[in-house]
Amino acid sequence: MTAEPSPAIRVAVAHFPPTVAAVPEVRARTVLTLSQWSVDGNAVSSAEIVVCELASNAAKASRPQDVVAIRMTATLGIVLIEVWDGNDSPPRVKTPDMFSEDGRGLLMVDELSSQWWWYPVKTGGKVVWAEIPGGLEPDPQATHADPAMPTRTPTPVPEPAEPVFYQTDPGTLRRVVDALRGLDTWHLPPSDRHAPEATARTA
Repeated sequence: MTAEPSPAIRVAVAHFPPTVAAVPEVRARTVLTLSQWSVDGNAVSSAEIVVCELASNAAKASRPQDVVAIRMTATLGIVLIEVWDGNDSPPRVKTPDMFSEDGRGLLMVDELSSQWWWYPVKTGGKVVWAEIPGGLEPDPQATHADPAMPTRTPTPVPEPAEPVFYQTDPGTLRRVVDALRGLDTWHLPPSDRHAPEATARTA
């Protein structure tokens, strides 16, 4: 995986062929990358299983000519896993019976993540994402501190005639965030990421 180091956030992107045989390598590189980032051990274990399930689903949903992409983002609070495949169909949660050998992947993702969902991508295909509780462990020897933001003296203003209330709608905010994520071309190979034809590519 190609990583971008930062004291507050770590990001890595990888591409792999759409075959189930590639999943063990993806799984191993996920554990190695998160361990090198000093991510919480429980989060690494959960991410290992989530990546395995999402990568397997993406490989099964892809066409032979596709390249599946995965992005991991780790902060002090969470590990975000995003997996892209070229299939526009949304993921389906199945309810397998006790004798079924498959169909439990997204149920495991739901159990191990604080939240998960999917979003369509403008260039085609979809991204299935999951947030894993835990993240980068604080460095006890770190002395880095961001410079203080400049401040200004507030200007007195008249009190509003009516009380002002703010409301948040998590569902609406999630749709806005996913729509913005869908504009990002991180899933494309580096050589295609800024190509003019990339914006018109369809699955």
